[in-house]
Amino acid sequence: MKKLIASLFAASLMLLGTQAYAQLVVGAGYLHNIENTKTTDGKAVGDAVHLNGFYLGGSYNIQFSNYFGVAPGFYIDMLFQSRNTADGGTFGGIQIAGSASYNYTEVALNLPVNLTFKMPVGDNAELFAFAGPTFQYGVMARSTFNAAASIGPIHYSKGDSYNHYGDKGDTKPFNILLGGGVGIEIGDIQFLVGYDHTLLNSEKSGNLVSGRHQIKAGINFEF
Repeated sequence: MKKLIASLFAASLMLLGTQAYAQLVVGAGYLHNIENTKTTDGKAVGDAVHLNGFYLGGSYNIQFSNYFGVAPGFYIDMLFQSRNTADGGTFGGIQIAGSASYNYTEVALNLPVNLTFKMPVGDNAELFAFAGPTFQYGVMARSTFNAAASIGPIHYSKGDSYNHYGDKGDTKPFNILLGGGVGIEIGDIQFLVGYDHTLLNSEKSGNLVSGRHQIKAGINFEF
């Protein structure tokens, strides 16, 4: 895996040095993330977890021709969830019992390497599409309980927090996403929608399998 990542970024750097036409693109947008957790025999564990948030970052669009190119980039994702319960439920992908007010915050670094395609549709407009892998590393995934709650044998009091990426956490920080999207470029502004799906199981437990679907919509500016 490390060799694959190194090869992709080495190729991107070589392209940056050899191509005459490369544009910096910065952008931001909305994220909606749906996480499903199952046992290894396919039984669902709790309800799907829905997270909302935003992303921001930038990429280099390197054109091979008038139509095809590659776009390595760097983006930051931030996702949030707030819930209240009187009799337990599934929070942040984990089952709890008791009355709780719950807040979840997640921050991840993303390194996408997308292949791109553009097609002119007017004097100052182009349709475009992109697809490829995104290497993701989570830097924070924290649940905070503002009332009494229990996760298995562990009891949490008001203000306690749970680090999902910690030594005793339930989630692996590294994942690979595969996806793509479409959009329209008008002048130096791009409007886009996209979809990604995780390829790796993020659960530390050998008895569980977790996968995510991610929908995004955003706006980019070319320089």
